[in-house]
Amino acid sequence: MKAVIVAAGRGSRLMNNRPKTLLPIGESTILEHILRNLNKAGIDEFVIVVGYQAQMIEEHLDKHANFGLNIQTVFNADWERGNGLSVYAAREAVNGRPFILSMSDHIVSPQALKRVVESSQRANLLLVDPDVQRIFDIDDATKVFFEDHRIVRIGKELNDYNGIDCGIFRLKPDFFDGIEAELKKGEESISAAVRELIRIRDMEAVFMNDDEWWIDIDTPEAYAFAQNNLHKIER
Repeated sequence: MKAVIVAAGRGSRLMNNRPKTLLPIGESTILEHILRNLNKAGIDEFVIVVGYQAQMIEEHLDKHANFGLNIQTVFNADWERGNGLSVYAAREAVNGRPFILSMSDHIVSPQALKRVVESSQRANLLLVDPDVQRIFDIDDATKVFFEDHRIVRIGKELNDYNGIDCGIFRLKPDFFDGIEAELKKGEESISAAVRELIRIRDMEAVFMNDDEWWIDIDTPEAYAFAQNNLHKIER
């Protein structure tokens, strides 16, 4: 199974003229932690969708010989638009097979990733943290409302929610049909395509355990939090 990492955006809240995923954290970068943790979870083929400062990411990968992994990059010329277009840019690279989708600024415990990769559930999957009290930046988080394992609503604007989107999906090729349906409506986000799958009752949750950690690095405050708590995520 391949993993698609969406790394095309600018990351303006942590703006320093390089892709956010290349920011140092611990002794490596955000991207390296993502690659390493996914590899520990059983993924050995990666598609990294690049856009803003694409050459920096490609040069970083080349400098480190792709960290010994099978990595290809795909360029999204529309990187300034919705992030759903970055996923759509990878549709040929995943070759009609299920794939893991990861944001380029979410670091997640390998154990949680492994349960998403190895889940026996047949639906499209999203890793969800049901412990909303421990979320570092709840206002900025993408909220989820689930019933049993089925996700019934998703969005940053939800007032009634019982979980948080951890930015890790296992998707079937029909996800691209969802993106196409939303693009026709002028919607370009990943969440919009997920809502299309929710509409047809094909999006379920895999839940974080209490001893597993993750962090979405969107702001300077979240970046500092991640640096101070990386040991929890990596264990």
